Amino acid sequence: MTHQTFFPKLIIKRWLFLLCLLALWAKPIHAEPSMTGIKVDSNENYLILDAFLQGAFSKKLTELIESGSPMTFTYEIELLKRVSIFADSLVSKNKVTNTVRYDTLKKVFIFTSEGKSVHRKVHTKSLEKYQNLMLTLKNIPVAPLYKLDRDEQYYVRVKAEMATDEGLWFPFNYLLFFVPIKEFATPWVESPSLVLDVDPDFPSDDPKKNSLTGKTHPKVLQNVTRSFSQ
Repeated sequence: MTHQTFFPKLIIKRWLFLLCLLALWAKPIHAEPSMTGIKVDSNENYLILDAFLQGAFSKKLTELIESGSPMTFTYEIELLKRVSIFADSLVSKNKVTNTVRYDTLKKVFIFTSEGKSVHRKVHTKSLEKYQNLMLTLKNIPVAPLYKLDRDEQYYVRVKAEMATDEGLWFPFNYLLFFVPIKEFATPWVESPSLVLDVDPDFPSDDPKKNSLTGKTHPKVLQNVTRSFSQ
């Protein structure tokens, strides 16, 4: 009689264990924040970058911002020259900090963006707008065009991070202890190879003036309006 009841119980326990494993595997996995929508272009003087940070806002983070705690997303942007043998060479870089603070008295979000040749401030009452501003890089200068050489291959890379242990004052530093926020740092995301060339509308008989290392003639990017994502 003992053997007749033992095996069914054992089988039931095993099935329950398997069902628990299946439930864990079926649990939705939330994607980590990542840089997407990378686009490289140029204006008259600079190589510029557009990008978007996806999956950075959570419900807890939004609630913390609405309580009055300032929050900053930091973007690292680098331009590198491809080198066939040695490590790629860093040509230029820019660090952009997008910060939002909610004025609880005026009921308005105050957004600021700071970096090299980047100075922006926006007031808005829209949650959607401030989040979009925080997540978006638009026309960010990466490097002056005169620093680049013709026919060399370059690429831009970008990453983002959010840390909560710096730049906060009382009582927000203590508030974060009670309302834990997950910090993040995305991996680097690289653009396709970029090549610069002299604008044919500005010919010159002087080969030195045709060099892309000089400032005499404008330069244009080839095949850099192509969008890509990780």
